[in-house]
Amino acid sequence: MIPDPDAIAKACAVIAPELGVDPRASEAAIRVALREADHLANDVFDVPAALLFSLGRHPRCFSAFRAMSVLVVEWHTKTLGFKLEASRPELADVLTRVALDELTHDEVKSWVAARMLPFGG
Repeated sequence: MIPDPDAIAKACAVIAPELGVDPRASEAAIRVALREADHLANDVFDVPAALLFSLGRHPRCFSAFRAMSVLVVEWHTKTLGFKLEASRPELADVLTRVALDELTHDEVKSWVAARMLPFGG
């Protein structure tokens, strides 16, 4: 249900340079964030919010924290068969607010639930 941390780190190394951002990633921080997301998600519907929240709580996962975290959340949400009706700037804002301890997991979960549609919806 949660993405593989090694795959995320490898994807970052490839995608970040294409975006013109720093490709450095902390595999240890990614593992911690994904483990936290796994604990927060009760079912497949909770995964996008859990990822968004846990990546926000662990900004050291990626040097390009916002860009790469948003891409991970978007990509994995799609692989689960969902679509988020949220722009990249909106997702980045949520990540930043979580990192600043301005949003709780329940608030992120509600925010995502209000914007999550079945894929193609």
